Amino acid sequence: MIFKIRTMRRTLSGLMTVFLIGFSTHISCQAHAEDLRAFTDYAGAIGEIPISMTVFVSGNKIADGSHYYYRKYLKDIPLTGTAGTELHLTEPGGGVFVLHYVDNNSSPVTAENSTGLAGTWSGNGHTLPVKLDLQSGGSYILGRRYADITNKSDAQFEEPIKGFYYAAIGGRPADAVRFVAFPLRVNTGAPKPLMIHNASELQQKWKSIFSPAWLKALAAASPHDLSTTKGQAMIGAGLAFFGDDGLEVVNAIP
Repeated sequence: MIFKIRTMRRTLSGLMTVFLIGFSTHISCQAHAEDLRAFTDYAGAIGEIPISMTVFVSGNKIADGSHYYYRKYLKDIPLTGTAGTELHLTEPGGGVFVLHYVDNNSSPVTAENSTGLAGTWSGNGHTLPVKLDLQSGGSYILGRRYADITNKSDAQFEEPIKGFYYAAIGGRPADAVRFVAFPLRVNTGAPKPLMIHNASELQQKWKSIFSPAWLKALAAASPHDLSTTKGQAMIGAGLAFFGDDGLEVVNAIP
């Protein structure tokens, strides 16, 4: 009888543990699903000044996490406001964007069929034209854009990307190789990719891999708020791909 009671207790304890684990997992998954936000990335300029923008729209509101940044500084500037046929976006310093969706072919233009945004930015007594092209879109938890690649925060993950970016466009190969995850795959258009196995080899072949055209394209790209695909972060519309340990793939330009 005592044996049966002990067995029943163990069984009930096991069932309760399974229930609690299942319940906890359900709550965790539900919370993560609720935290996911649909975002859209844009890139363009205020007047002649390059900027990039990320917008989260929730109903007719611009949701928390929306921001823009000047390419020169890579520092996010929060945006709040309303969304409808026009987007009215306000930054903490008082600057205001008034933007509408644009597309070369569709009429009427909506968020779903647009290819970008256009309008004005006003601030400090000036009004400047704004033109932004659609870059990418998706969903992520605020502050965890790269969650499918790494457990690091967005800032931590982007550190080696920015390190490689500034070293490469600054003509410092010896510094740039510190941010490469070897072996590095280099797609040159040949049937088989070129595999670079260490820093010394990469420095020797640097100029043949990173041509002036490639470096110019990299300089025109942004090392911040990258889009992700297949477990990697992409810079410059496919110029290069980064993983958790640094640069993994390069698509060379002759």
